Amino acid sequence: MIYVKASDQHGRGVFADCDIPAGAVLVVFKGPLLRREQVEPGSYHLQIGEDLYIGASGEADDYVNHSCEPNAGFRGGLALCALRPIRAGEEIAWDYSCAIDEEDFPGFPCACGAASCRGVVRSFRHLDPATRARLRPWALPYLRDRYRG
Repeated sequence: MIYVKASDQHGRGVFADCDIPAGAVLVVFKGPLLRREQVEPGSYHLQIGEDLYIGASGEADDYVNHSCEPNAGFRGGLALCALRPIRAGEEIAWDYSCAIDEEDFPGFPCACGAASCRGVVRSFRHLDPATRARLRPWALPYLRDRYRG
C-alpha cells in the first residue's frame, strides 16, 4: 500500500502505491521507547507523551513527512490513517505539530509547499487556539487529552 522513495521537498518520503480510501491505516509507528534525554537531535523520533518518545524503527514510519495540509492523521494511538482518499503516487504526510508538545521546542522552517503553510513547524502548545482546535482530532492521544478544549 505504501513505499519509501525520494521526495522532491523532503529528501525521502512515503508514497501510496495504489489508491487508498479515507480512514485506511497507512502505517503504525514503532521503535524503541526513549526518554527526552535519550533523543538525539536530528534523529528520527516521535513524541508520544510528556517525556516519552519512540525512536527510529528503520521502516517506512521514519520517512512520513510533514505538511500543513496533511492527508494523514493519527487515530487510535500510533496508527496513521488517511484523512481523505489518497491517489496512487501521492506523498503521504501528517502535521508534525500533532505530536510535538515541548515548552522549549524552537520550531523549524516548514518547506511543505501547501497553500496554507504556516511557515514554521511548532509545538502544539504554541499554535494559535483555532489551529489547535482544527488539528486536535488528528493529534496523538496525549495531546487530545491535554487540550480537551
